[in-house]
Amino acid sequence: MDLIKANTNNLTALWTAGGQLAGQYMEEPGYRLSISGSGEWPNKLWFTKPMDMQAIMDIQLQWNMDKLSLPVWGDEIEKQELMLKASGFEEKLTQIAMSMNLANVPDHVEHLVIQKVTSKPMAKTWSQLFQDAFGYEISTDTVYKTMNSIEYFIGKHNGVPVGTAVLFVDPHGIAGIHSLGIIPSQRRKGYAEELLIHMMNIARIKGAAYATLQASDMGKGLYFKIGFQQDFIIKTFIKHKN
Repeated sequence: MDLIKANTNNLTALWTAGGQLAGQYMEEPGYRLSISGSGEWPNKLWFTKPMDMQAIMDIQLQWNMDKLSLPVWGDEIEKQELMLKASGFEEKLTQIAMSMNLANVPDHVEHLVIQKVTSKPMAKTWSQLFQDAFGYEISTDTVYKTMNSIEYFIGKHNGVPVGTAVLFVDPHGIAGIHSLGIIPSQRRKGYAEELLIHMMNIARIKGAAYATLQASDMGKGLYFKIGFQQDFIIKTFIKHKN
């Protein structure tokens, strides 16, 4: 299996769903855009053919890049990085794209109760938890409008919400695990690992063969511990108004 393609297909399908269901999604020659109706997600622009300086210039003339982030990956990531920096973009974050065969998933543990978001009040709770955990907003409206296509989960311990996760199983049977975060007051209690294992078991029950995710350098240790492997790097760039 081409794990790079599996990971990026899941990721771009998730962004596409976010824009189509809760904002705007546009297909332009050589690239795609998915823009939120509210909040800060997805707000992504990604290339579907090799990037060049002319394409970067044209995009900046056509779109307000102040609200968009531009992720890049693949064999030419260093070349892409140089072109973007030469065009005034700056690196926002680096993520480690990882994958794992779900035949090897550990058994789930019983400390956390996992609730799927199925209503607007639950969407509001999820959105608030996510902002507390990650420091930016996926709006209640976005969660509510996409929850029939994207699965949002809240982890609770003794009735107290402690964190969030997203599971997105795409048409290729790849389970993308996203937005897995624990609020600051509940960290260092093992909840992230438990939440991850729950997501993997739900994905396996749904018939997914592989799980993919994108980890920060700080968080990658948890995923290595569970059995994920590192596949490639994704770098995301932004450009602020001068």
